[in-house]
Amino acid sequence: MRSQPRLTAALLVVSLLFSSAPSSASDATEVETLGVVVTSHSATLGNGIASDGATLFNGDRLVTAPNGGLTLRSGGAMLYMSGSTQVTLHRTPSHNPAITKSLIRANVTSGSVSFSLTPDQYFLVSANGALIGPAAPMPTVGEITILDRKLFEIRARRGPLKIVYFDDSEIIPEGKSYRVELADPDTTPTKNSTTAVTSIKTRPRPSGRRHFILLFLLGLAAVAATGGAFGYTRSVESPDCPQPNQCSRPH
Repeated sequence: MRSQPRLTAALLVVSLLFSSAPSSASDATEVETLGVVVTSHSATLGNGIASDGATLFNGDRLVTAPNGGLTLRSGGAMLYMSGSTQVTLHRTPSHNPAITKSLIRANVTSGSVSFSLTPDQYFLVSANGALIGPAAPMPTVGEITILDRKLFEIRARRGPLKIVYFDDSEIIPEGKSYRVELADPDTTPTKNSTTAVTSIKTRPRPSGRRHFILLFLLGLAAVAATGGAFGYTRSVESPDCPQPNQCSRPH
């Protein structure tokens, strides 16, 4: 009769051990890595130096010095930060029911980035609250330069890009460059920039829409000014490397 309490106590301990297993799994999910630093030159990760091979987690902030640069990889996506650029990485759930995997968002708050994205759309670039990703089921290469909290420039170097800002969206065709203004219904387009802005692309907006996108086509001068940004990730890769993206080093 005395063995029954001991057996009950043993079963209780076993049940507690098994019930704690899901909690450990959820903790592992919370610390899931978002990417890795491929190359770094005069850049910081949080309060420390961003070193080659450093693992990136949710909320990590990357900053490059004026003469610095940093390349990160997340799955099949690559992102290069030029000098004086700040990027914060976030993991967010997808609001698209067709995408069951959570999204990795690289939030660019200053400076300029070049990126190569895969069509699975799990890694997106964010600029001033607007999301940028592939507009077609194909790999894309693009560039973004932040001008202020409502303005940035974008170029689709390979494949079309799609900008989504709240309930509005625009497509950037391959080879085109635009100055993007994120606006509300009371905003007057700020066409006060250089002569590189040659025309504006707009379409009718439904009444009551609170946010929308204005696109100003950029001329060849502006394109040439930003055209060399993505060259960093290409030039630092050794042509004799047996595995792609494994022999990169800062120049």
